[in-house]
Amino acid sequence: MAEAQVPKNQGIPRCTCFLFVGAITCHTMVLIGNITTAQMVNGLGKSASGWGSVASSVSHSLDTELNPAMLQVTQWLTTSIDAIKEFQHGVDTLLNVAGSTIDGTVKFYDPKKVDEQSFKANAKQHIQVVAQKALVKVQPLTHKVMESLQPALAQVGDWLESFSAKIQDTLEEFGTVTDRSQKLVDQVMGQVASSGGMYEEMVWDTYHMFDPFDDGISLTELHNAADQYGISALQGEKAAHLMETYDTSGDGSIGINEYEQLVTDPSLPGLMTTILRNYAKKLGGIASSLGAAKMRAEVATVIVEYLTLVCTKNLTKVGWISGDLVNGELPLEFTADLFYEFYQAKMSPNNLSPIDVGSMILNYTVKDNPKHTVAAVDLLASPDFFASEGFDISIEDETIFQVVSWLEMSKEGQDALKRYAEIKPQPGQSYAETYRDTVIQREQKYTALHGTQNVEFQAQSSQTLRDVLLGGSAASSAADDPQAQAASGSSVPAKPETLRWAQELKANATRSATDFNNQCYAYSGTSSNPLDSLCNSMNGMVKKTQSFLTLMEKVAGPGGKEFLDKQADLFLNGTVDDIMMVSDVILDKSIDTVKCANGDTAACNSQSIDPDLNMKLTGAMTFVTSDLKNLQGILPQVLKNLDFAKKEVSSVSGVITSVSQILGLKAPPLMEQISKLYKTLWIVYFVFFFLFSFGMLFYGFWSNGFFGGPQVEAAASSEPPQTFGQRLATCCSSCLACVRGCTSGHLCFWSMLLLGQILVLVLFLVSLVICLITGLQAFLGAGCSKVYLLGDQNVCSAVLSIFQIFLKTFGFNEPFADTCVDRNLMTCKVIRDATARTALVAIIGGLLASVFSFQMLLDSATKHERARCIRVMQEEGLMKEE
Repeated sequence: MAEAQVPKNQGIPRCTCFLFVGAITCHTMVLIGNITTAQMVNGLGKSASGWGSVASSVSHSLDTELNPAMLQVTQWLTTSIDAIKEFQHGVDTLLNVAGSTIDGTVKFYDPKKVDEQSFKANAKQHIQVVAQKALVKVQPLTHKVMESLQPALAQVGDWLESFSAKIQDTLEEFGTVTDRSQKLVDQVMGQVASSGGMYEEMVWDTYHMFDPFDDGISLTELHNAADQYGISALQGEKAAHLMETYDTSGDGSIGINEYEQLVTDPSLPGLMTTILRNYAKKLGGIASSLGAAKMRAEVATVIVEYLTLVCTKNLTKVGWISGDLVNGELPLEFTADLFYEFYQAKMSPNNLSPIDVGSMILNYTVKDNPKHTVAAVDLLASPDFFASEGFDISIEDETIFQVVSWLEMSKEGQDALKRYAEIKPQPGQSYAETYRDTVIQREQKYTALHGTQNVEFQAQSSQTLRDVLLGGSAASSAADDPQAQAASGSSVPAKPETLRWAQELKANATRSATDFNNQCYAYSGTSSNPLDSLCNSMNGMVKKTQSFLTLMEKVAGPGGKEFLDKQADLFLNGTVDDIMMVSDVILDKSIDTVKCANGDTAACNSQSIDPDLNMKLTGAMTFVTSDLKNLQGILPQVLKNLDFAKKEVSSVSGVITSVSQILGLKAPPLMEQISKLYKTLWIVYFVFFFLFSFGMLFYGFWSNGFFGGPQVEAAASSEPPQTFGQRLATCCSSCLACVRGCTSGHLCFWSMLLLGQILVLVLFLVSLVICLITGLQAFLGAGCSKVYLLGDQNVCSAVLSIFQIFLKTFGFNEPFADTCVDRNLMTCKVIRDATARTALVAIIGGLLASVFSFQMLLDSATKHERARCIRVMQEEGLMKEE
């Protein structure tokens, strides 16, 4: 048989080269696509930081601009109520003096001795002089009213102009956008961020929100927590079912170990984060309110809200706060105000706390300082103090009865009353009953003394002036309105020591809220609960703000302030003329009456006052009877609505602060870390498969005769190595003996080939993962499709500019167009751009890379069999080398 010749070189393996280039190109596409995705993740972190800074700026503007402005308007309007009351008394005095002057002048008229026309002329001149002098005293009161009203009306007018429907829509859109950004970040963080951290702290903190007294969670406490924190999954019969399931000890309560099992129930997903975040949200709102409160009653109200919230979780904190109330550093009046607010909280239908907070606090205070506690109770029993604080005097007896009853619940309280109380009980009566009866008596005396301070129109002419010019009722008839008195009394400023203490509590509450939010983040890996919504809070703030602006629109809207100024001027310039016009009629009637009494029968038939007289007047008194009276009627409600608006602003500020802390501080470093890890992973992927593909390319060249190619092994030399180099070469040759024979060793080669196939299978699975990641990007991008603010620079800058119309201090000392770009506020654009660049590149690249790599394995297997056959033929002498 003729020997076949062994070709030295089969030429360049073009198929292998083509497959190598294709595989590396596809792997490069995958690398580029995933590096783009890594950049998108980092961009999301920067966008979260940008929106965090926007939220922080909004919160700062709400706290430093809107809240103080609302407080200032409250003070102006409260001052206006007092000024209007003083002015109304002045008007009544003016008419009373003018009427008394008319009656006094008529007494000197004697038709037999005095000429009627001459008498009337002199009388009118005298009345005019008296009226003008009386008006001089009313004039500064008029100016005082306008000076107190004008700045308030100017500020409200600015709000009416700036708080347009467009601004309201923008505020709501800001809430929606912030929610969307937060949820987008949460979706990413929820997939990649670690969770389950601070588990023991979460269990401990949330358990004591159900069980503040540490005696086990009862069924009632489950229901109370469900109501207080809005946990619908624990309402109804569900709580009873959970109690039956997890009360393994059978003692009718759930201990902390049983609670750990309860929170893992599938029907209560995210229970611990939901309840702790709701608590932190309320705590943040209270902290913001504490920072904004400046009036004594306002601070007291917020402190009661704070204690009502904290007592359901942290009795230790309640204890030291109670100690501060009676240690002598805070004014006694403030402590008395707090006792009143505890009663109001107990009677409020919105009070969802399962704990009688007033009873608890007084139990603490009477132990810390019984003398100071009883002194505050005695002060609260004074009608003068009660009324001066703007409290409803009619409920003072009920209030004092409840407060003293709280003291009598403990032995320490009973001992303190016996030792320090100013009011001692009658035999058979409790202290609470004695205090109530005493206060009722004091109320009656106070009402008799202060019940009416209106000017009495005793003179007949004064009554006529009142009826004609004021419509039958005194100008000050509405001055004793309880709502107006309450609004006026609530304007007592808090003392500096009270404000300093409130700021300390604010700092403590802010820290606690931040710690709880960070705790929830560490445990869940997300920044918010699924149902949390800043948009809803924004809507609430918008509605509350709009409610008081609507009431003030008529007097503070376009032309309202100018109209009120005009009416005030008309009052000052036309009142004496109107008084003289009516006085002229009264004089005629009074003179006719005197003449009739002296036998002039014709004078006895004089008619009553012309009913059309009002039509002839200048209308100066409409400033009193209409303008100020209407304003006085709405101001108490305006102040009430304004107070609600301030609380809502504080609540929103607290929520925004919480959002900004997570978005601005937590998300960016996490996203940057994820981006780096993700990029590193795909670089390692590329390097590995590059080396894998390069190895198969090298094998293709080697099997074609390059780099020595497959050869028949020469007989091993039996001579021992002599030099160090020979010894080293022998060692390496021995270690690589199995590799040298891989072209003929089926087991080794095919094992390597199977390993390669496994790697290609992994590559295929990676390509499927790429498809899923790209699908997630597409999903996130689709969720942004209708949120134009997050995707369009022009819309973004326009919305932020509109925002600044309402909040002047909002901004970043740069054009908003630059803000949107520099702070990466266009979150959806970041996602959309990354999705557009990576969708086809990553998916097609990943799938084709697996195909090319598999084909390279097949090509290598073909070349291996070919090289093996050639070698076998060489060994058997069937082929010879050329």
